[in-house]
Amino acid sequence: MSLRKTSTHSLGKKQLKEKIIQIYEQLLQGEDPSLSNSNFWDEFFLLKPKPSVLETELSKLRGDQLNYLKPIIRSLFTHCVSVLGESNSNSHHIKICNSFQTMVGLVDGVVKLIKTEFGYDLLDALMGFESATRVINDLLHNSSTILTGEYPKCVKQSCIHALLMIMTSTEIISKNKIMEYIVTNQTFLESIFWLLSQTDTRIEFGHDCLIIVTLLVNFEKDRPNDCAVRLSLVDDHLTLNGYSQAITAGLSEFCMQHTLSSESNSGWLHSFTSMVGSMFITDEHGKNESLCGTKVGLLVAFYEAIHLNRNFMTTLANTKTDTSPCNTLAQNVSSPIQMPPSNLLVTFLEYSSIVMQDIKTESSSNLVKLCFIILTCIAEDQYANALMSDPHLVFRVQIHRVPMRHRKISQDLSPPMPLVCALLDLMVEFLMTHLTKRLPYDIYMQSVGIIHRLLCYQKKSRTKISHDWRQLWSAFFTVLKFLISNEASLLKKFDIFQLALQIVNMVNLFITYGDTFLLTAASYDELYYEIIRCQQTFECLYSLTARYASNSGDFQSSASKLSFALVNVRAILTHFTPKIDEFLTSQNISTPTEEQIIEVVRENYESLTLKIPDSFDQFERFSEVPKYSSFFTSIIRVVIKDTRYNLSGKAIDFSPILTGDQ
Repeated sequence: MSLRKTSTHSLGKKQLKEKIIQIYEQLLQGEDPSLSNSNFWDEFFLLKPKPSVLETELSKLRGDQLNYLKPIIRSLFTHCVSVLGESNSNSHHIKICNSFQTMVGLVDGVVKLIKTEFGYDLLDALMGFESATRVINDLLHNSSTILTGEYPKCVKQSCIHALLMIMTSTEIISKNKIMEYIVTNQTFLESIFWLLSQTDTRIEFGHDCLIIVTLLVNFEKDRPNDCAVRLSLVDDHLTLNGYSQAITAGLSEFCMQHTLSSESNSGWLHSFTSMVGSMFITDEHGKNESLCGTKVGLLVAFYEAIHLNRNFMTTLANTKTDTSPCNTLAQNVSSPIQMPPSNLLVTFLEYSSIVMQDIKTESSSNLVKLCFIILTCIAEDQYANALMSDPHLVFRVQIHRVPMRHRKISQDLSPPMPLVCALLDLMVEFLMTHLTKRLPYDIYMQSVGIIHRLLCYQKKSRTKISHDWRQLWSAFFTVLKFLISNEASLLKKFDIFQLALQIVNMVNLFITYGDTFLLTAASYDELYYEIIRCQQTFECLYSLTARYASNSGDFQSSASKLSFALVNVRAILTHFTPKIDEFLTSQNISTPTEEQIIEVVRENYESLTLKIPDSFDQFERFSEVPKYSSFFTSIIRVVIKDTRYNLSGKAIDFSPILTGDQ
């Protein structure tokens, strides 16, 4: 008897379902409970939603069932939107949060369903094309009111969460028809800018807001985009600084986590590889295709700001005053990391020095490429150059360096310096640490392009900075030597003469215009000494160019250009080599010192003849289209994938509105 009772009790317990799940089942069976209960929707939104259950049940439907249930799904979504516009009260806060959670389950479920059923559209399934304008405008109007109004934190979090899930519902953003309506809604964009302009909301929602701006600006870039135009016109000091500080906070968090990870593990290699491993999301095929935790969304937001808005350059060196951690879509952090005061450019240079240490995968290589695109835009802006070259505006920038056989890894304790010096050091570090047979050619071209832009500004403005130029020259000549030594294998993949030409042109810039931006005459003497010291490298490079320039092959044109660019270097070697030999013979010296060579150079400057072409200080300005169009399309796909991944693991604390403690 007792066994039978237990069995009956267990059976009854197994059949028991929560009321909200029963309602989901009713709705997905085509029933409309509101027909028999006029208060149904008020009661429905007071029940705790189960978005994962709703998503699962929706994803099980077939295409013919979706057609049958469209009226029910549209009614549910429309009522979710309607709830948002009700009066502001504690019970209303609960209903808003429940409404946004229901939206998330509804959107995710329909998205999974239409991925398997071709010919269906999310916008049509949720609201229908004929009602889309009204429903989406109501959603954005109510969302803007919530985001800028006196609402609890969890209500605003729910709002942003739901909107991001809608905006990232398709892997290719241009296929998301809902975005067409969001992009044209200026009220919503202004509410996002308002959140960024306020210190407290920026700290809570800064990262999320920048992701929203990034997605809006990158929707159908090949056509006029209202959000891109609005971003380009922002001139409000609070908004620009808020935008900048939100990026700074996110990148600072990354740098701090890297430092803590390095300190908490016994070996540098172990700590760095562990951290890099945690950056990636591995797909079902085992490929690292997504950059989780690397703040890639913030980088795109940074790029869009400096690319579109000249006013944003003024924020690069503004010190970040609030040190609280920025809200992030990345993994939840158990204890907030307090960030030291910093500014965007200092933080970004440190961030770049970390991520560029490992570029073995395509995704990590693309991350560095994006960083260098940002630096390219900065390096060709006159105001940014003036800012970085100001001798009175100095900062201590920590450049993280990769351990190598010829040097020990150590904490970079360089003194405060102008930011242009730190940027040059960063580029030298990259040039010297990635000379492998799998040479990242495109990134090397970016790196030397950044240096070239900096030098062109120095020459044009006649700015003389205190910098150890020999490190840069050494990096140039090391790269040239590497290209010569590996020309057979490298030429199978790309045109090494183009890279060599960029470097030689910069050497020519130092030779012909060095007196305008080198701080002392001694630096000019040292340049000539380094060229003479690397005589064999230049002779081999000239022989290589002569060989390919004389053949009618793929590299004839670029080899000929390089051969012509070497004319000044060869003139220096031809002029000074016999003078030095004559000096050695007269002094009976076999191994001269650097000072002796420099003395010979100084005595024979006047008889040296050089050519001064006009092209050494010219460069092609950065343009996203067409060269980088496909690159940014793929990067935005990564941002979408990472955003959805991070949102899925993000918990929102609703206890304040449930307990009335707001």
